[in-house]
Order: sequence, then C-alpha cells, then structure tokens
Amino acid sequence: MIAQALIVVFLALLAAVEFGQVTVRLPFPPGVEYDYMAEPPAGSLPLKWDKDFKIDNDALTKAQMVLTDRIVGVETVAVAPDGRLGLVDRFGKIFIATPDGRGDYSIPLEPLAYSSPGRTLGVKFDADGNLYMANSPLGLLQLVAPGDAENQKLILATGRVSDESPLLAGYPVEFANALDIAADGTVYFSCSTDVLAYKTEDSSWDVLDSVYVTLAKGAPAGMLLAYHPSNGSTIALMDKLWFGNGVALSPEEDYVLVADSIQARIHRYWLQGPKAGSAELFMDNLPGPPDGISKADDGTNYWVTIYSEPSGLMSLTRSRVVRVLVAWTPRIMRLLGVQIPKRGLVLKVSPEGKVVQVLGDAKGKVTYGVTSAVESNGRLFLGSIRRGGVPVLDLNNAQ
Repeated sequence: MIAQALIVVFLALLAAVEFGQVTVRLPFPPGVEYDYMAEPPAGSLPLKWDKDFKIDNDALTKAQMVLTDRIVGVETVAVAPDGRLGLVDRFGKIFIATPDGRGDYSIPLEPLAYSSPGRTLGVKFDADGNLYMANSPLGLLQLVAPGDAENQKLILATGRVSDESPLLAGYPVEFANALDIAADGTVYFSCSTDVLAYKTEDSSWDVLDSVYVTLAKGAPAGMLLAYHPSNGSTIALMDKLWFGNGVALSPEEDYVLVADSIQARIHRYWLQGPKAGSAELFMDNLPGPPDGISKADDGTNYWVTIYSEPSGLMSLTRSRVVRVLVAWTPRIMRLLGVQIPKRGLVLKVSPEGKVVQVLGDAKGKVTYGVTSAVESNGRLFLGSIRRGGVPVLDLNNAQ
C-alpha cells in the first residue's frame, strides 16, 4: 500500500510539473535574477532535425593536429592574411600563433592578454589587424594592436544595445557568441541567450549548461546585432532566437546569415535590396545544432559546422518534465562521467541553402564537437570547445 501511495504521489507531482502547477528549480548560473519556466512560442517545440542523415565519408579523419597539448578549447580560429592565428583558450588566454616552418605553429608561454571573466567564443581579425572577440558575459571585445608592446590594449567595444536601436534598446549583451566583419568595419555578431556562461571549478567557463537551461527555460532571448565602430552604436537586427550562434556575411554583403543552434536552423537577414530589414528562413531540418558559419574561399558557398548529434530526448521537449530533465543533463553527465557522443561534421552549403559537400568523422576519431570552420589557402581550420589542439584539414585531401 505504501509503495502504491508513493507511486500515486510521484505521478501527481509529475503532472503538476507538466501543467505548470509546481515551480521547478532550474540550474541557472549564480546571480541570475529569474528562476522560472516560460511557455515557449507556439510551434517552436519539440525540436526537429534530420534524423535520417548519415555521414558517408571520413574526410575529417584526415585532419592534422597542430598545437597539440599546448592549447585547449579553442572555439574559433582567426586567420590573419600573413598566416598567423588568433586563438583564445577555455580560460580566456589570448595567443597569437605563428607558423614554425615545419607544418606546426608556435605560441608564447605567456598569453598576450586575458579575455576574462567569461568564455570567449567567436574571434576574427579586422582589416587593421585588431582582434575582435565575442565573450560571455562581457560582450564584444577588441584587442587593439595585438603583440605590439607599446600600443596593445584590450577594450570593451560594446556590452549593450544602444538606446537609439529600434529593437531592444538598452538590452544587455551578455552572451556574445560569433561574428563577422564587413568591409566598412561593421561587426555583425550574435548574442545567444540571457543564460550566462558558467564558471567551473578549474576557473574555466562552460557554455554547454547555458544551451540546455535556455531550452528548458522556454523563452528565446537570442539576438543578431550590428556594432558600428564609426559611432560606437550597437543595433539589434533580430530577436527571439532560441540560441543565436554562427554569423557570416554574404560575399556581396547584401545579407547576413545567423544560426539558431537549438532550432537546428539558419536564418538570413537582408541588409540591402527590396527585402532589406527583413529576415527569412535559410535552412532548417539540419542534422544537428549548427554552430559556426563562415564564407568558403570559392566566393560562393559557406562552411557550416554541426556540433553534435541530438539525443532522441530532444524530440520530446514540448513536455515541461522533459525540459526540466534536459536542464540538469550536463550536471548529471559530469556527475556520472558521461561524455557527449563524439562526431565530427562540417557541411558546405550553397547560397540557396543546399548542402553541396559533407566532411565527416562519424566516430569522432580525430575531430568532434566542431564549433567552427575557417578556410584559408586551401586549408580548413577547425575549432572545438571540447578538445585540445587545432585540427587543420587540407581540402585537397578531402575530395
């Protein structure tokens, strides 16, 4: 009888959670003012992705590792015209790596600076050689004159939407993620969510919890923004992205692409032409969460990285109970010593949103958790927040 009564109580509790009658504590980061689950936008859940997609090649297993055992958790590799690499590790240490003439790179023992507190994700050199960095929780940073002992300085370019922005005026930018830079110097970048990165016991910053808690919370707060260095303004172009991520301008700079990792979609925001100021769906039903987006060197297509293969649990996320479980999943995995299944996947995508090439590593033997792919001189530099070193793929070997 007691066992039956406990079962009835447990089922009643689950029903109360499901119908929003019981407040459930989600693992929000310290200092966050809210602690609730919202009603998600109509039709946005459960998550949908291409469950039938199969990787049919092992091209990414041919990548060569550089900087092995010397740097960990590089989300994005910034490649300068002279071949130097701009890198930020999981602790916020900023390095400039130089080719060593033997196929690898050298980095100094001490970093140039620290992009901390927080986790730096997207990085890119501007036309003057300054390094822009997207950081959570700080915002958009700029390392001016990196490596120049007299002139180097780290500045906060922006940490909020400007008051003159027609959309989200004054809103904080607390999870800057990815960026691209236009010819006129405008920085287009994403803000993923209002659930900040988490500081871990080893003093690094983790962003995986932020993704899962954002999904559980059910109130999309991601943005696409434009920072104008000429006047210092930051204008919000899009809002209500579930988890804004990769950003890439078109070759003609008439539109900008932005990934929504949770929704497994990519949106196109028009900057010029009759559709200027409007957004449309560019791709959906991707084979997992899109992370980085960058222009391919062919001047036409784009590289899109897929971070992981979604769990079947994600197809049940309309349920509040399932979303509570999702929110705690990263902590449960760490407690049990369980890792996200390894898989490496990069897609080459046409301007029409069609996949024209697949680069894979189905078992994650060499590459996995790929967060960015940047092409330079026939090589693809791959980022990953989950592994050490930097995989570099010679695209001549990937055919």
